[in-house]
Formats: sequence, C-alpha cells, structure tokens
Amino acid sequence: MQKLSWWLVVCIFLSAHAQRLAVIGDWGAESPHRPLVAAAMNEQHRQKPLAALLTVGDNFYPRGEPVLRFVQDLPPVRFYPAFGNHDVPALDRQLELFKVERPYYTIRLEHVEVFVLYSEDFSQAQRRWLEGALKASRAPWKIVALHRPLYSSGLHGGSRSLRQALEALLTRYQVNLVLAGHEHNYERLEAQGIVHIVTGGGGAWLRGFVSVRPQSRVRLRSPNYLVVEATAEQLRVVAFNEKNAAIDQVEIKK
Repeated sequence: MQKLSWWLVVCIFLSAHAQRLAVIGDWGAESPHRPLVAAAMNEQHRQKPLAALLTVGDNFYPRGEPVLRFVQDLPPVRFYPAFGNHDVPALDRQLELFKVERPYYTIRLEHVEVFVLYSEDFSQAQRRWLEGALKASRAPWKIVALHRPLYSSGLHGGSRSLRQALEALLTRYQVNLVLAGHEHNYERLEAQGIVHIVTGGGGAWLRGFVSVRPQSRVRLRSPNYLVVEATAEQLRVVAFNEKNAAIDQVEIKK
C-alpha cells in the first residue's frame, strides 16, 4: 500500500510538471547576435533543463548548407526542425543531419503535440496528412510550427494562401498556438481564437515592421527565442532576448 501511494505521488508530480521546449527561428547566420542568443539558450538550459529544441526554419543561410558549429553552439538536446525558403537547396542534407524522414511530421512531448509543417510546398497531400494527424491527436495542447507565418506585420506579411489552406483546420481541431519565423523580428498576434507567434530573431539580421495587422498584439525588433512550458492545464510561452531578459509572455489555460 505504501508503494502504491508513493507511485501515486510520483504520477501526480509528473502530470503537474511543466516540460520545457525551446523554439528558435531564422538562426543559422553569421550575425553578431547569433552567438549571444545561443549562449542565452545554453544558460537557460543550465538553470532548468530543456526537453527539446524546435526550429521554425531558415536553419542555415544563405542556401541551407549545414554549419555544424552553429548546431554545436546550441543546447545539447534533441532538435526538431521546420524548414524554410533558405533551407530548400540543401533540404536532403538537413533531413539527414537532423534525422527526420520528411519535412513534415509530428512530435509528442507529454502534454503537447507539435505538428511541424513544410510551408515551402504545402501540398494537398500534406494537408490531408495534417487533418488526419490533428483528428487523431489526444494531446491536451496542439501546436503548429512552420516557417512562413499566417499573419505578420513584417516585411513579407502573412501568407494568404497558407491562411486559406490551414485556418479552417486549425479552428476545427482546436489548435492552441501557431509558431513561425521568416520575419526577422518578434511578433505576437491573435486570430480566430488562436495565438500566433513569429520568432524570427535567432540569428538572422533584424528587420522592422511594415504594416501593422489588426491581429497584432506585441511587436519587437529584437533578437529572440522562446521557451514553451506545458502542464495539463496551462500552456505558457515566454520570449527572451539575447540577454535572457523576458520580452513578452502569454499564458493559455483550459
């Protein structure tokens, strides 16, 4: 009976424990702030371990050829990459490096399921796969990660074609959070009841904002990365700059 009680305590602790996922985008560039962001992420990992690292594309500039020292600068955890426009020319080499079979897939990390999409060629086949994966998911929290944002106030703006292809699925299957890069800045937006975060300041040269979208809530021209923490009852995202100061945060609750 005592053993049963001890295991019950352990299970309760694990279910309440927030697993931490780091997120970085547009990071593989030889800019002055890339090593600073990497060092900040390593310090974050030392203080409280990260379970994994998710990228939202443009992993290596200018044509996707892997640079191992950029990878080695980041925390020594499992990488789960999305792929962007700069990655396309060397996509096969990146798939091999990161040990993923294709550029879209799912990740299950305790309370969270992440649906990594390939925004550079969002085909009907990928859409059918995504709908099947979302429908089958029993995760308390669903996150979609891709390179091109659906909404953005930055230079490129949000992708209208991706909104048309994805938004109905995101609302139907109650996706909680969409993570993207492509714009070299930080922005948090809200659309159709879903939080969208653009985290494109991991290493590439920073850019400002062109036309502010009505969905925009926070906009910062700053180096940045994210830490996502999830329990069964709460999803929390904190954005940090290269000095490890929190520059934004949002909490989503059941």
